[in-house]
Amino acid sequence: MSEGSGQRQVMAAETLLQVIGVTLKRVPNLRLETLIIFLAVCVNEGIGVKDLVYICGLSDSMVSRAVDSLCRTESGELLAVVRHATDGRRRLVYLSENGRALAQEVEALLGIS
Repeated sequence: MSEGSGQRQVMAAETLLQVIGVTLKRVPNLRLETLIIFLAVCVNEGIGVKDLVYICGLSDSMVSRAVDSLCRTESGELLAVVRHATDGRRRLVYLSENGRALAQEVEALLGIS
C-alpha cells in the first residue's frame, strides 16, 4: 500500500467517524443498521421499504423497525413514510425536515454541497 493511499484511508475513516459522531449527537443510541438505512434514504429519497431491504442487505423486519424508529426519535422524526399513490401496499421513505437538516450536516462533512 502506498503512502498516499494510506493517508486517503485514514482521512476516509476520520470522516466516517465524524459522520457517526454528528448523527449520534442527534440520535443517541443509534444502531449501525439504522444509520445505514438513514444514509441510504439520503441518497435515494422516496425509496420503497422493500428496496431498502435489497440495497442495505438487511432483513425485512430489521428495515421496518429501523424506519419506524427513525420516524419517531427523541430529537424528532428523521424520516417520513407515505403510502404509494397507486399501490397502497408500498411504503415510500423520505427525509423529514429534521432528517434533511442532518443530511446537510453529513454532506458538509463529506464535502458535498
